[in-house]
Amino acid sequence: AVEAPDQPQRLGPLGERAKGPAGTLLKVPGNWRAPVHAHTADYRAVVIEGLWAHWQMDGGEANRVELPPGSYWTQKADEMHDDACLSQTECVILLINDTPYETYLPK
Repeated sequence: AVEAPDQPQRLGPLGERAKGPAGTLLKVPGNWRAPVHAHTADYRAVVIEGLWAHWQMDGGEANRVELPPGSYWTQKADEMHDDACLSQTECVILLINDTPYETYLPK
């Protein structure tokens, strides 16, 4: 993967997530936060490294779940949510999708 400071990086994808089933390792810098977003398919995720946070926008950040390594979650398609790496050091997660998957921001 090409290093891009302070930006998420996809490492060693298994399959092409925009075309069908895939597994993607995502590495983000410490203290990183995603913009509010959704995906076109359901996915499952596992925290490999770092302390991750995930929450649905309908409940707000007060309902965020903190996820240490080994934790996992599922996300339904088209539900707006947010994610963050709470660690000072990078976070690595594995994202798994069974159907074509793209990320989009609210309109």
